[in-house]
Formats: sequence, C-alpha cells, structure tokens
Amino acid sequence: MLSRHHAILNFTCLEMRNSEQSADAKSAPQDLVQQVLSGGWRENIEVAGENALARYDSAAYDQILLNARPNGINRDGQPKVRMYGVTYLRLVDELLQKTNFEIFKTFVKKMHADQDYCQDSEKYNHHLGPLEHSKPKFSTEDLLEATKPVEPFPWDEETDMSVTGGGGGLLSYLITKILSLFK
Repeated sequence: MLSRHHAILNFTCLEMRNSEQSADAKSAPQDLVQQVLSGGWRENIEVAGENALARYDSAAYDQILLNARPNGINRDGQPKVRMYGVTYLRLVDELLQKTNFEIFKTFVKKMHADQDYCQDSEKYNHHLGPLEHSKPKFSTEDLLEATKPVEPFPWDEETDMSVTGGGGGLLSYLITKILSLFK
C-alpha cells in the first residue's frame, strides 16, 4: 500500500537497543527496527524514522546513526540502504545544556558523514516534484506473498560514524549521567 501511494514509511524507537530493555518486558526494539526498515527497503519504499525517548547520550545517537546507515557510509556514492530522513524529537532545555548540546552537534555532523552544511537539496538525492497518481492495485495473492516473514538485511554491529569516535558508547553514557548530577 505504501509503495502504491508513493508514501514514506516512518518508524520510531531508532535510539533503543535490545540490551537496554528489561528482560521482563520481552521487548526487542532494535530487532523490530531492523525488521521494519528491512521490509521497507525490500519493497523499494523510502524509510524514515525518529527517536522515541528523550535521550541525550552518545550511545543513543550512535544507535540512530547505525539505523540511518546500517552498513555504514559508502565513499563511492550513496549507501545501498539508508534512511530517507530522521526526525529528532524533544528539543527541550535539557538538550540545550552545554554537554548535551555538544554531543548533539557532533551527532548532527555524523548524520551528514562529517561533511559541511550544504544548501543544495538536490545533492541529498531527495527529488521534490508534484504528487503522482497511485500505482495500480495489488492482487490479494501479491499482498499475501509480500507479508510472508523474511529475515532483515544484515546490520553492522556498530556505526562507522560514532559520536564518541569508537566503541565507547556505554562509557560516554555513564560520564554524561555522572556529569548531569552536578548540574
């Protein structure tokens, strides 16, 4: 249906990891994001996403970066799978505090693969044009075939554009939490 109407699939909880959830919740947000985004990409649907929680730590930002480009950046062109866009929710005073804002600025730069600001929207490969007519309806058989369970695309273990510059997401998270106690 999304493909038929030229829609973009927008999903949430990009910053959440399975390991951060209580075992009692039987929640696997990381797996869920991978399954949903992979399904969109498999059907040639543009996918976008957003954060669900108010988090200002590098571990959360690194997880968003990983989901935005699950196989990292491609020095030779566009990554094979990438998100069309990311919405960052919760622009609040806590985000604008010095330490949190510095980490956020680094995250934004990493979202742009360390490139400087570019005003030319054409360079983002987001063609803007008039709305198109819907594609023909799908048959029931096509819909049933498309809804069969499939494995998600492979995801890297960590982002190649880490906010912390390495695998120090947990350490950075703890430091941020400790520093917040002194504010």
